[in-house]
Parts: sequence; C-alpha cells; structure tokens
Amino acid sequence: MTRKCNFRCEYCYFPHDNTPVTQILPVDRIRAFLDATGREWTVGMTGGEPFIYPGFVDICAALTRHHRIGVDTNLSMSSRVREFARRIDPARVQDLYVALHIKERERVRGVAAFIDNARLLADSGFKVIVNYVVHPELETRFAADCEFFARHGIGITPRPFRGEHQGRRYPEAYGERAHAIFADHPEQGLKVAFNFMGVPCHAGRTLLRLDEDGTVYRCPGDKTVLGNVLGEVRLFDGPQPCVRPRCPCRGLDHVLLDAVGQRLVRGVQFAVVGDLDASEASFGQALDLAPGHPCAENNLGVIAFRRGDRAAAVERFAAAHSARSGKADYLDNLAMARGPGPDRDPKICLDVHPAAGK
Repeated sequence: MTRKCNFRCEYCYFPHDNTPVTQILPVDRIRAFLDATGREWTVGMTGGEPFIYPGFVDICAALTRHHRIGVDTNLSMSSRVREFARRIDPARVQDLYVALHIKERERVRGVAAFIDNARLLADSGFKVIVNYVVHPELETRFAADCEFFARHGIGITPRPFRGEHQGRRYPEAYGERAHAIFADHPEQGLKVAFNFMGVPCHAGRTLLRLDEDGTVYRCPGDKTVLGNVLGEVRLFDGPQPCVRPRCPCRGLDHVLLDAVGQRLVRGVQFAVVGDLDASEASFGQALDLAPGHPCAENNLGVIAFRRGDRAAAVERFAAAHSARSGKADYLDNLAMARGPGPDRDPKICLDVHPAAGK
C-alpha cells in the first residue's frame, strides 16, 4: 500500500519515511478488478505501515464485502486499530500479522499500547499472529520478552533475521542456537528466498502484486507487468516458469515442485530452525531420488559441519563442487571446511530448480 512507516527499525530494508501518504488508489477500482475475475481473493495489505494509509478502515470494509484480507502491521495506530476492531468482520480477515519491534516500542513508550491493541483484536475474534524478528542483538532478551508478553496473554512467534550482522550471514549464523529459538515454529524456516528459476508457478494467475500506483505485477519478485487496475489487467492462463533467482513472496503456495524440490525445501526449512535430524533426513531423501545432486550434497555438508564432522563436510562440499563447479558457494564452503582458523558459517544452497541438479 505504501513504503512509508512511522517506525525506524534498524533491520528494515525500506528507508525510514514518516511523511504523509499522498498517492491514493481508489478502492472501487481495486474491487472492480477483483470482482471481474469471478472468484474470492485474499488481499494481503502490507507496507510500510498500512494503517497510516488515508481511509484504511474504509478500504478494508469495502474489500471484505466480497473478498478476504490479511494485514501486516506494527499495530501502532491505536485509534484506527479500535475503529478496525469495531467495523471489520473477523470472519473476513485471514489474519493480522503483527510485528513486535520491541526496541521501537520502547523508544516511543508504546509497549502498553501494543498490549492493549493486540488484546483488543484477539478478544474481538481476529486471528493475531505476533512476530518478533530475532535480530542478533535481541537474542539474549528474546526469552524474557516472550515470558513478559505471555503474562499479558500474548504469544510470540519468532521470525529469523535475514541479512548480515558483524560479518556473519543470517539465518545460517544462528547455528546450534536456532533450535532453542525456533523449535516450536518450524514454519519460520520457510521464510527464505528460494531460487525457483525455471520451475512452473501459478504466479500471475493465483498470486499477484498490486503496487501503490495500481500497477499489477506477476508477483513481488517477477515485475512482469500484467496491467493496471485503473485500466486493463490480463492474467496468465496457466503456470509459467519462474524467471527470478530469488523468490521473496509466498511462492511455495503457488510453485509446482517435483519430489526432489519438495525435499530440498523441507531440508532448508528444518536447517534454518536448527532441526538437524529432520534436515539431514530430507536432504538425504533428495539425494536418494537424484544421486549426486549438488545442492543436496552441499546442504548435507552444512549439516555435517554443524555437527562438528569436518571430514564429512569436506567430502560433501567436494562432491557438490565436482558436480557443479560453477557454483562459487560450493567452493567457498569447501575451502572453509578444509582450512584452519575460526569457524565461519557454510552457506546453505537455496537452489530448487531444474539446473540445480546439473
């Protein structure tokens, strides 16, 4: 809806901009486009912070007459949250995905308001998912924060930090600590940007991105323009190959994976949350189905490295590099596992596409 936000979280990938939203898209044009497709859509309303959008609750009310919505929000606009709870039918809302940016909350003295808003929505019948980005600087306080909010009836879902911090890449750098943080939330291991290039995907037909000016793209990653809701939009007739090396959207709900791809995805999921046994089993199944698959070999090397078995890690990384020498990460992992010095974090392969096995 907008890239503007009233928070300034250090790990956010958008530059901070708290100026008023001035580019407004008529909701009747959005409704007309959705209604013309002949089916019910779930409209994910995100930003930035969607509650700062002018007339936000009116827009929600209009969309939920024939469609469902989901909202990503920091839950900071208390007066609009109360209006939302009063006017919107919870049955028409898939969920409210609420970001608890604890340092920002403390900076603006808004912890009590967050609790009040979250409880109001939950008590009103909405599904409220409170997520907490476990940034490396927040790891030591995460458990205490969970206990604090639990005493106020609010459960917290940990979300992996994605990016670099002090020269280490996350979520890989959580290492063994990941299991303690994410053990009860294995679904968080799917919040990585897989490489599905070449894999058939229904994006452009069942998944779309609507930008703030009305432009409709195939998906958040593929900026193929399908039209504009202020004019005409033409959706794809069926699945088309993914054309991007990184999938930042909910591609797993729309991509058509083969049996090897499914097991590679599950292996990454469990590796991210620190379930090494389940991860190893999934990568092993992928290797059984596709002997010599370099991505599976590499990722089994990552698991061996995390278990402290450098000899097995070297063997796996060497096999991956031999099968696909053009992949720099495999060579980097091999050199790291062979070399002395302080441990670093081997890179998990996120390639889940036909060429990944060549």
